[in-house]
Parts: sequence; structure tokens; C-alpha cells
Amino acid sequence: MTSETGLPAEDFTLRRKIEPQEFEVYFEPREMRRETCLLSEVRWGAGRRTWRETRRNTIRHAEINFIKKLTSEGRVGASTRCSITWFLSWSPCWQCARAIREFLGHHRSVTLFIYVARLYGHTDQRNRRGLRDLVNAGVPVRVMNDSEYCYCWRNFVNHPPGSEARWPRYPPAWTMLYGLELLCIILVSHSTV
Repeated sequence: MTSETGLPAEDFTLRRKIEPQEFEVYFEPREMRRETCLLSEVRWGAGRRTWRETRRNTIRHAEINFIKKLTSEGRVGASTRCSITWFLSWSPCWQCARAIREFLGHHRSVTLFIYVARLYGHTDQRNRRGLRDLVNAGVPVRVMNDSEYCYCWRNFVNHPPGSEARWPRYPPAWTMLYGLELLCIILVSHSTV
């Protein structure tokens, strides 16, 4: 059964959540884990209905998996209005950045906000260009700070009851360093335009 938004009538906020130790390993900015974890939140139209989900790399990157699933199941059409927020353990690589821009180019009524725990291959010029191109295409890309970590812990983590206030605090120096590097990447695009 589907609802007016094209979504199955089930409650999508009950999707499997990530375990606390998984969250700590995936999103710890000092941890250089190779696999990406994507926590996504989709808000449909003007309603308050929210669809939350956790994705990881399979044979494709987590971002590509998300886009393929969303489009293949017919949840997003050319005129579907929705707002998507991603919390990624790594920033998108240049190939994913290109796929994201193509997806948004075909779905003009979709907005995307991206928060990242760390920057993937940020010394690779292709990845830097990919992030700049995303920002220039109107996609806000930010490094996660305490409020985003807390939000993820409360909404995406299967924490024991009563422990929602005990989300992991990461050293601010790491988030500041990634934030400064991301700012440098973005500023290069504005100074060369």
C-alpha cells in the first residue's frame, strides 16, 4: 500500500538503526576506516513525514546506493518535492559528487544537505573539484560538529533507553581542521570563478 507521497504506508522512522559502537567507529574523525556509512533523512513535500535510513558501501559507494534505491523504487520522480539530509562518515569522492549533481539535475524539486565526519582523499584534486562542484551546484557541504553528532546519536543510533545524552564527544581540533580544509577547498572555487 502506498501513501499520497508515493511511499509505502509503513513507518520509515523504524528502519534499522546503527549500533552505538558502529557509530563511534564510523564517525570518529580520527578513525581512518575505509568504509563509508551514510545516515539519511528524507522529508517529503510540506508534510512532517520523515524517512530515515542507514547505508554502507556495498559493491557501490553508499551515496550511489542511496540514489539508486530512491530512484529505482519510484519514490522520487521529476516533480517530487523533498528535502534530503545526509550524515556521511566520509565526504563524497569525485565520482559520487558527479552522480549527486546528475541526480539533482534530473530532480529539480529535491534539495540535499550534506554533513561529513571527515574529508575523503582531500589531497586528490579530483575529489577537491567534486566537492567544489557540489557546492557550486547549490549543495551545502559541512563538517559535522557537536550538534550534528548529537542529532545523529538521538535519531539514528540504537542506544539503550536513557542514554541518549551520552553521545560520543570527539576532539574539536579534528572537526576544526576538517572544517578549515573544506573551507579552503570551497574558497578556491570562488577565487577562480
